[in-house]
Amino acid sequence: MPGRRAGLVAVILLLGTALARDADSIAAVVGKKVILESDIQQVLLYLRLVSGDETTPDSVLRPTVLQRLIDEAVLSEQAERESVEVTREEISTEIAENIAALRQRFDSEEEFRAALVSEGLSEKVLRERMEQEVRRNFLSRRLLEKVGLTQIYVSPAEVEEFYNEHKDSIARMPGRVELAHILIMIKPSDSAEAAAELRAREVLDLLLRGGDFATLARSFSDDPRTRGRGGDWGWQDTADLAPELMLVLKQLKPGQFSPRFRTQEGYYIVQLTGWDKARVRFRTIVIRVPLTRADTLRARNLAEKLKNLARQGRDFASLAKEFSDDPQTGAEGGYLGEFFIEGLMPPFDRLIAELDSGEVGEPVLSEHGFHVIKVLAKQPAQFRSFLEMQDVIRNYLSEQRFAERLRGYINRVARGVYIEIKGKEEGGYFLDSGSNKIINK
Repeated sequence: MPGRRAGLVAVILLLGTALARDADSIAAVVGKKVILESDIQQVLLYLRLVSGDETTPDSVLRPTVLQRLIDEAVLSEQAERESVEVTREEISTEIAENIAALRQRFDSEEEFRAALVSEGLSEKVLRERMEQEVRRNFLSRRLLEKVGLTQIYVSPAEVEEFYNEHKDSIARMPGRVELAHILIMIKPSDSAEAAAELRAREVLDLLLRGGDFATLARSFSDDPRTRGRGGDWGWQDTADLAPELMLVLKQLKPGQFSPRFRTQEGYYIVQLTGWDKARVRFRTIVIRVPLTRADTLRARNLAEKLKNLARQGRDFASLAKEFSDDPQTGAEGGYLGEFFIEGLMPPFDRLIAELDSGEVGEPVLSEHGFHVIKVLAKQPAQFRSFLEMQDVIRNYLSEQRFAERLRGYINRVARGVYIEIKGKEEGGYFLDSGSNKIINK
């Protein structure tokens, strides 16, 4: 066809300048537009940011992204032919609204910028990608308006039928609960703590006098995993180690040992023996602080006492600030946040199922200790009515039909545009000549 042959000549000329300008590999050519692999990667990052999807592999998303870029190029070619334009003011206004809406999904400006960094985006690149999206949307609607395809009618009967067929998934609002807690950890007695601390101090004194670390580990360490090897952990990936242990190791030079320090297990003394990029080797002497049944009962009794005080009217937040062992929530009055009821894990799911707003539950035991939990607010699962959902459904069906008409329009006008996908064998997909859509093999 003459249009394709003329397009091919323009593409050959354009390819020469593109290759001279940039060594980036070419993914596709659409009319006068060259789509680079970097364009695809940029859109992938953008979609992950706006959708929050971090799990779908790039290989699965790539055909959709490439189709999107091809559609944009086809629409641009057709808009040029039809003399359809979008003003800079229209695009700028829409971008500002979109970025404002995106920012609202984050608790702070710092979180928003951190999300951009984690996706490898800058705000400049984000705006550039949004500009493409906004322009595409304006062009789509104006081109369809010219051919009379934007008048879409969705009847009330269609809306009601859709609601009845899908209400279990679209109308159901999951139950939510807002919680606060007081954590009472199971701690050793003062006498057991003092005895372990004294033993750790005595071992450290032997080391300071010139004692051999491995020999002392075999004699005194309470860690059955490493005691027989003189406390040696072998080579460990730094990413797998506890933060408090890494903090100590980073302050040591090979051969040096640390002062004693307290961990959840007990008292540690660490000797660094080697460091190799992302791996570290070290020895430990562990002096455990034993827990007894009496320690568990003491924690349980305190949790029961706090539960009773809260039920008798004592301010729960004040009790949490005074007694909670949770360093993250204690200072905030024990506030945990809002949760979906169905997402709660045992044993909290069973407890919350029995409580109403304002009630305080019986203490429950987790790996962290005993929890006294108060339900601040509770909203059971419910269904939104048809009247509440009808406008949302009507808009959704209208958008679906608009997308179908746009797809048909793009397929039709794309037959007059030169389109070539590079590396289709490696990519595992090809361009269907009938529909001009990307097809998976």
